[in-house]
Amino acid sequence: MNIKQNLLFLFCLTSTHLMADGNHKMFNLGDFQLESGTILTNAQLSYVTHGELNKEKDNLIVVPSAYLGDHHGFDFLIKKGMALDPEKFFIVATDMFQNGLSSSPSNTPAPFNGPNFPLISIRDNVNAGYRLVTEQFGVEQIRAVVGFSMGAQQAFQWGVSYPEFVHSIVGIAGSAVEYPHGKIRLEGFIAAIKADSAFMEGNYKQPPEVGLRAGGAHWAGWGWSQEGS
Repeated sequence: MNIKQNLLFLFCLTSTHLMADGNHKMFNLGDFQLESGTILTNAQLSYVTHGELNKEKDNLIVVPSAYLGDHHGFDFLIKKGMALDPEKFFIVATDMFQNGLSSSPSNTPAPFNGPNFPLISIRDNVNAGYRLVTEQFGVEQIRAVVGFSMGAQQAFQWGVSYPEFVHSIVGIAGSAVEYPHGKIRLEGFIAAIKADSAFMEGNYKQPPEVGLRAGGAHWAGWGWSQEGS
């Protein structure tokens, strides 16, 4: 296994809540209606803030997390003089459902624990973020939504779901529609993990390392492709 495959394996093996520094806050969504029709009881949305909300309440920027990421994804830009300058903007970085910080299979009690966790849509994450910024911070419009990958998908959906609420959208390396090859790529990653007997249909006690290594090799193929290199 080469260096890139090892890095991918370690990235998959390390849960996102271990990568986060613990400074995040939790917003209680209560009984949250999902797009699937399921009600996620006592739903929690994790987030961090940078900077201050001004008196006009017109400088808030939402930064949703990406797949396998957390609220640290844009830390390199959340600095004085950078694009997300916390001295100019009030940055609210949110964590997607299922990423180990917001409501996830790993932190939700029965009946939605582990493999029983309900399906989550992009709209579910956007609706949760909308409730956060309107109920917690009382804003009537946000300056922008900035996201990468699946965070970009959320940014696009913000514009569709709340077109009069969002001033600007910045989607980086994201698509508004998932292409067939993207679905196959994700299904291949899932199949590699599920093929490990230690996975136990999602009821594993220890990380299925053999499956994760196979999944790492799968992702490395994309990383070393013409487009990825």
